[in-house]
Amino acid sequence: MERWELLLEKLTLLRDSWPTPPWTWDSRFHTIAASFSRDLEPKARASAMHAFPRGWTAKSLENAPPEMQAIAERTGGLRSGQRLLAGDELFAPKLFGLWWPWGGGDTITLRIGVADVDPTSEPLITIRTLFDAKG
Repeated sequence: MERWELLLEKLTLLRDSWPTPPWTWDSRFHTIAASFSRDLEPKARASAMHAFPRGWTAKSLENAPPEMQAIAERTGGLRSGQRLLAGDELFAPKLFGLWWPWGGGDTITLRIGVADVDPTSEPLITIRTLFDAKG
C-alpha cells in the first residue's frame, strides 16, 4: 500500500469516529476544522489518534521536528492547553493537527492540514473532499 493510501485510510478512520461533524474549511490556516464540547474530548482524542500518533505542547515543542516547530510559529505559537499534533513520521510526516481549546476551555477545535503545500494542491483537495469540508 502506498503512503498516500495509508494516510487516507487513517484519515477515514478519524472521520468515521469523529464525534461532531460537520467539518469546515479554515482559510486562515488552509486546514479543515471541527469543534466539539469539552465533554466529548475523550472520544475526540481517541479519534484523532488514528491519524496523529505524535504531539507536542508549549512545554515540549522544542523536541518537535523543525518543520512542526515552524507550523506552530506560523499559526501563532502554542498556548496553555493547545497541542500540535503530527502524522506518522514514515507515511505522513507533513500531516499536522492543531488542537485548540477556546471559549474558556468549553469548546475545542481540531484543525487538520498538510505542511508546505498549496491550498489548491491535490492533497488538500482530497482531504477536504474526504471530510466534505465546506467554506
